[in-house]
Amino acid sequence: MSTPNHTADHPHEEAALVRDHLAGLRTDLANRRTFLSYFRTALACFIAGLACIKFFGHPIIVGFGCLLLPAGVISMVQGIITYRKMSRAMRMEEARAEQDLST
Repeated sequence: MSTPNHTADHPHEEAALVRDHLAGLRTDLANRRTFLSYFRTALACFIAGLACIKFFGHPIIVGFGCLLLPAGVISMVQGIITYRKMSRAMRMEEARAEQDLST
């Protein structure tokens, strides 16, 4: 004898599950976009710093370039930390939701 399909009896629950799944996918994509924006900012700071150091001889501009290099590195590290923290939080929330569904 086959087991009854409980989601077919409750179409609103099935729609809620699909909506929640799509919301999770949107959140993951937003997290990736945020990481890419951190990466883009870090790369721009690093390249601008190198350009200031290499192509300009004025000490103030070279000093500014020397400040941009670590700013790029710090931005990249912050982006990695933020991305990993959000990914971990999403995985934990997904596991908690699956556990709630199974009980």
